[in-house]
Amino acid sequence: MHIISQLLQKSNSFSCDGKKVGRRIAAMGKDALWSKRSVQAIDVVVIHYMSAVERFPDAPFSMENILSIFCEYSVSAHYLIDREGVIFQLVPDIYKAWHAGPSIMPEPDNRQGVNEFSIGIELLATDTSGFTSTQYTSLSDLCAGIERAHKKKMAYVGHDQIAGKRAVAMGLRETCKVDPGPLFDWTGFFNKLEKQRKVSDDQLLM
Repeated sequence: MHIISQLLQKSNSFSCDGKKVGRRIAAMGKDALWSKRSVQAIDVVVIHYMSAVERFPDAPFSMENILSIFCEYSVSAHYLIDREGVIFQLVPDIYKAWHAGPSIMPEPDNRQGVNEFSIGIELLATDTSGFTSTQYTSLSDLCAGIERAHKKKMAYVGHDQIAGKRAVAMGLRETCKVDPGPLFDWTGFFNKLEKQRKVSDDQLLM
């Protein structure tokens, strides 16, 4: 599994909207689009989708346009997977990415502030595009790698499960998140993930 570093910090020289990512972050008075975690244990992966379709309808999946959205709204995720399945790391796992916002885990967990103990993964997609087979493969590979690195099985939730109607009803947030939505194939993803887990187990026994 190959992961491309595209860290959202002020040393990033990639260009978006005619300016360097790093310069845009520095102009906000920030060193990076992440912060320290208040807890050490990471046990949740949150799956999202995003695109730049509203601002750039002709190039909704352009990396330049996607990075400009992160910079404009001062948000982040740990990883991003493009339509071809290429994995980009945006935030190191040890730090808290700003991907979930006000949020609460499903019952019976009920922990709030999911950013603190989670890893956020963005898939490039729109509400109508669905997801590519290579994205599912890369996602399962990445999640298996995260589990190996943290030596535990993770809980997997969608952004809509932690920042949807329940979070709004509780007064935690004003709007519902809908990603990754009904087009995301949870069963297919878990099947692929389980295969990757078995591959990892077999490699440990060799």
